[in-house]
Amino acid sequence: MKSFPDSVLGIADLGGALRHAAGRVTGAAHATARGQYLVTVTAIIGQVRDLASGAYEYDGAVHRLTRRTAGDHRERLARATVDAAWAAHCPMLVLLSTHAEHADGYFAELGPGQGERFAWLEAGLIAQNLYLWASATGHGTVFIGGLAAPAMADAAAPLLPTGHTALGIMPLGHPAE
Repeated sequence: MKSFPDSVLGIADLGGALRHAAGRVTGAAHATARGQYLVTVTAIIGQVRDLASGAYEYDGAVHRLTRRTAGDHRERLARATVDAAWAAHCPMLVLLSTHAEHADGYFAELGPGQGERFAWLEAGLIAQNLYLWASATGHGTVFIGGLAAPAMADAAAPLLPTGHTALGIMPLGHPAE
């Protein structure tokens, strides 16, 4: 899906999407190596009823959003992709990130890069869960992995925890008919 009509998501849509993709309140929504939960989910809100625009970190253990920064960041993130400027027009973006150095530290005995590899696998499981939720509820999403590294690092840095690197973006909205 590469177009979204002008629409607004409800707060229940946001909660359902995040809970099913990465929530752990009622048990693990996705597998993670050694229970480390290496991937951070950040909701980039543009048009969600009853929630101000901004970047919100999702805590899946307690199903809670914490605002990291105010403002609409969709356009800047969309411009930092290889070819997904259209994503700026969807109601929200789900930004997946990891701290590769910390991830590698959890698996040092396995050799360099193994923690980051596990983070990529976890990101894939979160993306799969979001795809399944979107399909089941009549929403649309797609995984955008084509990120222009320097531009994305600049655009995402103020929205993510220190040291995190963006792995991908998943726009979420109502698909165009």
